[in-house]
Amino acid sequence: MSPRRRTPSRQVFRPRRWALLLLVAAGLAVAYDLLLPAGSFPPSERRAVLVERGQSLNHVASELKRVGLLHGTLGFQVLARLMGLDRSIKAGQYSFKLGITVPALLRAFARGMYGLNLVTIPEGLTLGEVNHLLSARLGVPLARFDSLAHERRFLDSLRIDAPSIEGYLAPDTYEFLPGTAPEVAFRTMVNRTNDVLLKAAAGRDSLPLGLSLYQILTLASIVESEAQLEDERRHIARVYLNRLQIGMPLQADPTVAYGIGMRPRSRLFLKDLRTESPFNTYLHEGLPPGPICNPGAASVNAVLSPLPETNRDLYFVASGGGRSLFARTYAQHLHNIREARRAQGSLIGVAASLMDSLMVKDSVTATPETAVRTRRP
Repeated sequence: MSPRRRTPSRQVFRPRRWALLLLVAAGLAVAYDLLLPAGSFPPSERRAVLVERGQSLNHVASELKRVGLLHGTLGFQVLARLMGLDRSIKAGQYSFKLGITVPALLRAFARGMYGLNLVTIPEGLTLGEVNHLLSARLGVPLARFDSLAHERRFLDSLRIDAPSIEGYLAPDTYEFLPGTAPEVAFRTMVNRTNDVLLKAAAGRDSLPLGLSLYQILTLASIVESEAQLEDERRHIARVYLNRLQIGMPLQADPTVAYGIGMRPRSRLFLKDLRTESPFNTYLHEGLPPGPICNPGAASVNAVLSPLPETNRDLYFVASGGGRSLFARTYAQHLHNIREARRAQGSLIGVAASLMDSLMVKDSVTATPETAVRTRRP
């Protein structure tokens, strides 16, 4: 009797075994994301993250991934919900070392921010002035702000189709940590400017004179540089819109000053008004190529909601106490100039009044019928 041959045993498919292996693999992947969120060997660097009020958990996770603190967002979001922190992440400016674990991230968000600097950006500062202020308050080299403000790739990421970030640095008080990266500071301020623009323009069928939002921001920067009293912003905005509507040169001194490297509110001389610059609104009609400072929300709103079109004023000159005298005609404007000088009560004021009148008539683009003067006495 021949021995029986053994048939090889067939491999039995066991779904439970495969399910267990998949579960273990998924657990390892989640653990990797939780404990090594930036990868196995992250560089010894820090990243700053801004969490604003009302931001969703998904937005926070996406921002953490963008700056390199997370490899993926799934583990962060799942653990946040398991820990009950998805609705209790505190707004603020945070700074984390690359490689920090997700549980540590969530604990920090639950505690809230600390060690902040309150940085106040006043209305009407130029880009250079804002950069100096941020550099001094945050302890970051000025050169980093200056270079980033003109970096094409960074501007494109903010959807700014302009040569610099001028005009988009919203005046406000910000809570920044010492050492906050220029990218984070700029991005925060630009987002706030965009919020102001969109909120002010919401519900409108069209913008004044069909201007773009960038042109609105540009005109708002001129209003910001001219207005000294809150209740005159809408009136000044109407004067400039009236000039644009009839094709009259803006002849705004602040734009000339900016174009030659001076502060917008600097006092000018006749030679300055004749200096060639794209921002010289005596030599070039229409709006300048971009903002001349960083305007506040009040100036933006003034341009979008100026005095009614029934107001036909085309001229204004500063009088005492920062208040302006407005006029519809050139003759009335000259009268207002004399009244403003007379109010100063000095021979110097009278002489300056005569000089101002001569400068208007002698300016490159002005004529007795079209001359526009806004220079402060």
